[in-house]
Amino acid sequence: MTSVYTTSIADCRLDLTFIVDSSGSINYPTDWDKSKQFVADVVREFDIGPYDVQVAFVLFSAWATVEWDFTENQDKQTLTNEILGMRYRGGGTNLYDALKLTRTEVYTQRRGARNGALRAAIILTDGDVGTRQTIQTATLCKNDGIWLMAVGVTEHVNVAGLHEIISSPSDYYPVDDALPTIVKSIKSKICPEISK
Repeated sequence: MTSVYTTSIADCRLDLTFIVDSSGSINYPTDWDKSKQFVADVVREFDIGPYDVQVAFVLFSAWATVEWDFTENQDKQTLTNEILGMRYRGGGTNLYDALKLTRTEVYTQRRGARNGALRAAIILTDGDVGTRQTIQTATLCKNDGIWLMAVGVTEHVNVAGLHEIISSPSDYYPVDDALPTIVKSIKSKICPEISK
């Protein structure tokens, strides 16, 4: 697939985690495929590797798992193939567990997180935040320097819930027919010093 952009971002030290909702409230296959395509589109806009952008992937439904960390899938083609091959789970929603794993497992040296790299996480969900414990864990993530963004991927997104966990009101993006515009906007926010 050809990129809709003419340039990519190089020399950007970014440790980027995608936290992707695979619960029953994410319509399969429409919203699920849209989520995977969104992640792949973002990845295509960066130079992937140990000296540029590293990508980890946390999948959640009733439970959360680190599908891969920053030490794996360090070339763009392998990474894109893994993203597009992710299987849908269904079931309940446990964003709390996903955020906890992101904070305590993903952003660690043994998982490949780098000192001095920008830490950002993009949450793809319908906004079922769950309990206050989820919001508290999101606050801990932000206190640890993890920039939290969210993308609403269904027609019925709980935007108010997502605003309680993201880093700022401007860090929420609805997914609709303007997906390429959203990708470009997130890309420019992640590395503004390079994309100017």
